[in-house]
Amino acid sequence: MHQIGRGHVCLRAAHSAPRSAQPIMTLDLDTDGPVPLITVRGEVDMSTAHLINELAEHTIARRPARLILDLSRVTFFSAHGISALLRTQRAAAGADVGLILRDAAPCVTYLLVVTGSRRNFRVATTRVDAPAPAGKRRTAERSPV
Repeated sequence: MHQIGRGHVCLRAAHSAPRSAQPIMTLDLDTDGPVPLITVRGEVDMSTAHLINELAEHTIARRPARLILDLSRVTFFSAHGISALLRTQRAAAGADVGLILRDAAPCVTYLLVVTGSRRNFRVATTRVDAPAPAGKRRTAERSPV
């Protein structure tokens, strides 16, 4: 299912369960700000990981200076997710677009570290120790884990 609004796109991947079931993953694309932001929520596995890559490649085709993937709401992350992130990184590098992984959930960080893939990405985290000015979020480069 696609939901499209002003500056936003939402993709939902659902189980073949009854309609009342929650989607296993959603992707939100926010293009209202100066940097496109893709927010990933839910499970990233073999049935959903390709959607991240497809939406990111669509966004990269517009040639923004940077693209942010917010991974803070990922609840499950498989090796297919690593593959999707690496494909996205290659596409971004080929288009001279800076890819930033923001607020990676622990399950994402764990797989990035144990697979040695962490070094391929710029990873940022939202600072929770210092309050940001109203309406603004602070980001800082996260040191390697």
